[in-house]
Amino acid sequence: MPGLVLPAPAKINLVLEILGRRDDGFHALETVFQTLELADEVAVEVRPGDGIGLVVEGADLPAGPENLAWRAAAAYTARHPIGRVAIHLRKRVPHGAGLGGGSSDAAAVLRALARLDPDPLPATDLAVIALALGSDVPFFLVGGTAHALGRGEELTPLPDAADQVVTILKPPAGCPTPAVFRALSDAERGPRAARGPTAWAADLAARGPAGILANRMAPAAVRVEPTVGDLLSWLADRGVPHLLSGSGSACLALGILDPPPGIAAWRTRFRPRARLDATD
Repeated sequence: MPGLVLPAPAKINLVLEILGRRDDGFHALETVFQTLELADEVAVEVRPGDGIGLVVEGADLPAGPENLAWRAAAAYTARHPIGRVAIHLRKRVPHGAGLGGGSSDAAAVLRALARLDPDPLPATDLAVIALALGSDVPFFLVGGTAHALGRGEELTPLPDAADQVVTILKPPAGCPTPAVFRALSDAERGPRAARGPTAWAADLAARGPAGILANRMAPAAVRVEPTVGDLLSWLADRGVPHLLSGSGSACLALGILDPPPGIAAWRTRFRPRARLDATD
């Protein structure tokens, strides 16, 4: 069976709000996601036999069950055996940056297997698998601009935001997501009411991305990793619209700018929904 090569785009959170703690211990979130042209490359091939093979290029990451791409293939084939799945993952999205690279890799594997499978699992099954893999994974089955509630499972695609150039900036240190959640204050945890997809879509249309940027997790991320605070202050001094992405440590700036010393940077732009699987 021929293989398939798909992009696994990075994401940013234009909005990230914490609504409160759920009964299952997770935090209920409200977010507006946006995919970026910055992307990993995921090649998937189905061969005779069984099992999973994974090769990772471009980053020092595990190539076994600890990797979300491997786990995505295992979850798909556990429901519907289709043969041996061979994955070649070329990493370009920085790891541990709050850009969803691992989650996007997993979703790309699911999208590829659904296209390679002569009798593919339905979209509802893919969504269930995606959520079991991680809170951000369901979004990467949709891409573009989208509103999400809960742990990310309540997704509402929004009209694509206008094309926007973005600079991603990352300090050397990462911000482990569990540590950032632990660092939240009681006031930051909520509870508070969600605004909902209609309100955020209207705000995005009226004010553009720069007018809605907000991240409730930023103060906690700064407490976990002070260099994030230094970077956010540097961006504020330059007067550019900016925000911590996800739980960090990467930050986004709308527009093009050169980073300060010691900060890695990637210039990219918004990736609309229609380009989710485009490889050019």
